Amino acid sequence: MIAEAVLFMEVRMSRMPNVALAHAMRRADCSNSGLASRVRQIASEEGVSLSCTHVDVKRWLDGVRPRTATARFIAEALSRKAGATFTLDDIGLAGVVTPETLEAALAHGGGVSDVGSRLLSLTRRDLADDPVAIQSVVVPDAWGEALISWLLSRPEPLKSRQNARPSVGQWDVQAIRSTTELFANMGFQFGGGHARSALIQYYNREVVPMLDGKFTEPVGRALYAAAAEITELVAWTAYDLGRHGLAQRYFLQGLRLAQESGDRMIGGLLLADMSHQANYLGRYNEAIRLARAAQEGCKDVATATPMALFHAMEARAHAGNGDEAQCAHALLEAEKFFSKRIVEDDPPWSRYFDAAELASEGAHCYRDLRVPSQAMQFVGQAVDLCDPMYVRTLAFDRLVQAASYVHIGEPAKAALVAMEAVDLAGPLKSERYLRYIRDLKAELVGYECEDSVQAFNTVIGEKYPALGT
Repeated sequence: MIAEAVLFMEVRMSRMPNVALAHAMRRADCSNSGLASRVRQIASEEGVSLSCTHVDVKRWLDGVRPRTATARFIAEALSRKAGATFTLDDIGLAGVVTPETLEAALAHGGGVSDVGSRLLSLTRRDLADDPVAIQSVVVPDAWGEALISWLLSRPEPLKSRQNARPSVGQWDVQAIRSTTELFANMGFQFGGGHARSALIQYYNREVVPMLDGKFTEPVGRALYAAAAEITELVAWTAYDLGRHGLAQRYFLQGLRLAQESGDRMIGGLLLADMSHQANYLGRYNEAIRLARAAQEGCKDVATATPMALFHAMEARAHAGNGDEAQCAHALLEAEKFFSKRIVEDDPPWSRYFDAAELASEGAHCYRDLRVPSQAMQFVGQAVDLCDPMYVRTLAFDRLVQAASYVHIGEPAKAALVAMEAVDLAGPLKSERYLRYIRDLKAELVGYECEDSVQAFNTVIGEKYPALGT
């Protein structure tokens, strides 16, 4: 009975009303429904789909503790509403902290054993569909710390591993590379969500344990490079599914493996990926810095194709910023490097970045700048040149083309092209693809009198009910 009474008191004490949150809401002149709406909006900006209503706000006020990501969204929502900064302490949620393993995965330092430990924890959470991990948020400061550390790093000898297990040889490294290629091709065809659990299982059980294995220095360098490459793919599939905080943490640990391998180009790829993600999330200045770090860190060692990719990422970020002049300059640099490419000299992972992919980047840039004549020119090249295997890329290109038709005042054609993209995509498992659809639906608002627009909205409502309302 005493134990039950103590437990009852502990529960009561843990549910004391959150007076600080109530005070902050009064300062911001924010109602329960208003806060819920703003929290949903901020979560959406971070790539998180969050169900939040006035009922949830009432529960927080009553003392129920929200998840870490949600607590940050609440603080940001009230800060924007009030025009002043509210910390977690100001809203009575200072005790809501990100789990240690998720915080640790933002770190770039430490040895390979530390990286292996972080990745093991991440993949376990990933495989369990842990909502704390899946809904974790991007921490922009972590990008800056990582790029500086990577830029300033110097080659270091690998530690002796005479008594380590398992024993790793070149065959193991080749197996990782072949498996990475297999899953990457499935991602291009079916989206990052397809067979992702199988990829994570393989990565968790086969790749991560090798990082602490026994190997010669040449094998070790190759192993870390191959591990960085498959980590990049694991991160990209999380990003494609809209799990942005999780993706960022994988990208950062992949960058640390690339640093250990001494392969500057795979490190540049990971920075370019982070630039792509930052741009997607509207963090354009960070995206520019990440792309430039990739260029600077690889300028003396990279072949032409990776350098073209790094400049294309910078162009995308300038377009997001609305800076047409800087975008055009970066695209021109990308085209200069691309014109010098010798495919046989390029790392295998970069060969997907072909003429169609470069044209696609240009199309995205000018769509974002709302210069439809240029966007149409680039997207026409991209569609004509794209390998049919790259279903996801081709669907994206078609939706960029559809948006450009809207921008030139031809919504009927836009809807027809968009339906072609939807047919092409089939069961594509990609949150990024769904965002293209959402964005196009928003562009077509006001044109519902067009038969093809009505048909498009009907198809989307049936195929993607969450987007049809």
